[in-house]
Amino acid sequence: MKKILLLLLVVGTFTMLFGTEAPGYVAITSSDGVKILVDGVHKGTVVGRQLILSLEPGTYTLTAQKEGYEDKSVVVTVQSGRSTSVSIELSQAKIMQEKIPTEQKKVVLGQKTGTINIYSIPFPSAKVSINGVNYGETDLRLTNFPIGKLTVKVDSGGKSLQNVFTLEENGIIDLQANFVDGKIYQLFTVSFDFPDDVEVTIDGNTVKKNEPVVLIGPDHRVEMKATDLSRYEPSTVKQITVTSNGSYELIPDFSEEYLDYVSSLHPGELVLVERGSFTMGDTWGDGGDSEKPSHSVELTYDFLIGKYEITFDQYDWFCEETGRKKPGDNSWGRGSRPVINVSWNDAIACCNWLSEKEKLPKAYDSNGNLLDKDGMKTTDPSKVVGYRLPTEAEWEYAARGGNNSEGYKYSGSNSVDEVAWYTSNSGGKTQEVGKKAPNELGIYDMSGNVWEWCSDWYDSGYYAKNPTTNPYNYTPGSYRVFRGGVWDSYAAGARVANRGYYSPTSAYVYLGFRICMTVP
Repeated sequence: MKKILLLLLVVGTFTMLFGTEAPGYVAITSSDGVKILVDGVHKGTVVGRQLILSLEPGTYTLTAQKEGYEDKSVVVTVQSGRSTSVSIELSQAKIMQEKIPTEQKKVVLGQKTGTINIYSIPFPSAKVSINGVNYGETDLRLTNFPIGKLTVKVDSGGKSLQNVFTLEENGIIDLQANFVDGKIYQLFTVSFDFPDDVEVTIDGNTVKKNEPVVLIGPDHRVEMKATDLSRYEPSTVKQITVTSNGSYELIPDFSEEYLDYVSSLHPGELVLVERGSFTMGDTWGDGGDSEKPSHSVELTYDFLIGKYEITFDQYDWFCEETGRKKPGDNSWGRGSRPVINVSWNDAIACCNWLSEKEKLPKAYDSNGNLLDKDGMKTTDPSKVVGYRLPTEAEWEYAARGGNNSEGYKYSGSNSVDEVAWYTSNSGGKTQEVGKKAPNELGIYDMSGNVWEWCSDWYDSGYYAKNPTTNPYNYTPGSYRVFRGGVWDSYAAGARVANRGYYSPTSAYVYLGFRICMTVP
């Protein structure tokens, strides 16, 4: 009110001094962020629920606009030296639908299609044509529309806007013809996943983790502020390009200290397992048929095996460097917990990455076959130089303690609680590696926590026919072997002889892995 009285005082002074017709004022009350157009021209934005405009005497159409709300127009008459108050409250926008004749859609039986939604601001009822065909006026929804490149043209108020977009099969694209900016934008409904201790702004607006937001256009500025400075840089600024609706992952830049820490873990501590012989399979008489018959196996080479299961810290680094999507942690936490939700194919990709980082020959080809130092297929694990998954025989030999074996049923003890996270003590989730007692070789968690992928194809009758020296089942099948018990298995599942299998493409909260390599 003080502002209005002051304006009237100024107007009165103007009239007395110059004797001419003075301007009038419109005091507009609305919600913050509302744009006000006068006869189609943007004149200001409401701040603090008020905007005051100076206008020459006359009659005007005021239009209020805000993203996500319906436009509203009012007519006001401005008188010389007087102030007119106007209150404009906007309503949430409603999508209007218009049925398009089949002949205009040009839909062909069996043709791949998607959906197009087209809006226009500030002018409603703008004419729309796509690829030269007229489809009506905004706001408009076109369903069953043929996919491919779309040349979209929108006309209104003597202005014509045009742009090219791509509609994918079963896709939905939202387009906004903005006659103020003179562009047609694609709107993207997206959500962002990022660490809990990170604050994210997109184009200066704060966004919440995994909550959908609407972005105008593909290119955006992202700033991430972290509170965990032991892991991330305080501030990370990135330009991102959004190409479709959906979820996107945002990761701040890691701090140098954290990268040094991860580097010290790479490729994980390895334990030497010296060559030797052992009895493989059910040696206690309480196992399943696939563990029988128990039989003597000799390994004629030394090998190294991970002291711990591969952790999220290690696997996340692999994903960061290769651009792979990080596996979910089931809301249990990452860090030093064993990685989960990784398939057999994911595990061997990580092994090959480790090999390449150390300039070693890859252990696997694209089909999962083992490779020797010259990159040739081999069925002899002793000929493989790079990082790999242990064979089933190597895994059980190491779990039993190798040449130091005390003959325990579980890896390191006859008491499952001493060495394993399983259904009775895990709390229904994985635990950080290395928190239970190790086995005779100093290896942790070979009983319980997560099942661990092995290199072999699975065959329930393999023990009756496998070779007794350096066995490795390379005959293709439907499943790959996993070993070791898991956080929700009973004690029997944590026995060193227990066997299991899954499709190599399977990725579950039960599945992780540890690495292995032959000693040259």
